[in-house]
Amino acid sequence: MPTRVRRDDFETWAAYYVHYQRELARRHLIPFLEANDVSIKGAAILDVGCGDGGATREFARAAGRCVGLDIGDFPWADDGEVEFRRADILDGNVAASLEGQFDLVLLRDVIEHIPDKEKMVRHLKAALRGGGFVFVTFPPYYSAFGGHQQVELTGSRLRYLPYMHAHPRLRHIARTRMTIGAFERLARRSGLAIRARRLFALRPSFELRYGVPTLGFACPWLPGVREVLCTGAYYLLEWQEHE
Repeated sequence: MPTRVRRDDFETWAAYYVHYQRELARRHLIPFLEANDVSIKGAAILDVGCGDGGATREFARAAGRCVGLDIGDFPWADDGEVEFRRADILDGNVAASLEGQFDLVLLRDVIEHIPDKEKMVRHLKAALRGGGFVFVTFPPYYSAFGGHQQVELTGSRLRYLPYMHAHPRLRHIARTRMTIGAFERLARRSGLAIRARRLFALRPSFELRYGVPTLGFACPWLPGVREVLCTGAYYLLEWQEHE
């Protein structure tokens, strides 16, 4: 069985979640990039929607420069490992301050929360240097837990039930929903080529949280079916030169 990151092993939720994020990056995110010939060593990396910053710090161990960006009020420790900024990627001034500085942009389980996805992708493209990459992960909206009930319904037993999309507390996710098909169309419209894709029947976060093995989805080309049965999606997008 895969090694689970157990909440009981940590004094606080924050300490647990930072460790969980670091393990996710170490076991799954970085290996996915390396398997697709994306080098982390010495790269300048922008982590958009970095949250507590656990994965950001794991990427920073090998990166030349790592910037974490989030609109949330997180107690980031200023230890010189990562440059954290409280900012909104949709803000034009913020986007201008990041333009042309990064080799890799990370967008981990964030895109499904963004109302103006076209604008965000334009800003991410602008942040890249020539030959850069954007790595996006998200739970497809119509999948079992695509409504984010595990997080949004904290304190309720309903959070463990699949397909809870109609719950009143999940309406904001419905408004910004992200499906596999919609994401691939967004990538094509934005001029970002899909260099690699992996869809999961059981996504890597389930391995770390619940101890179940990660399982790829065998038929990623099947429309409709994949939207319901895939619990997670990894996409590596490539953009070679500025327009």
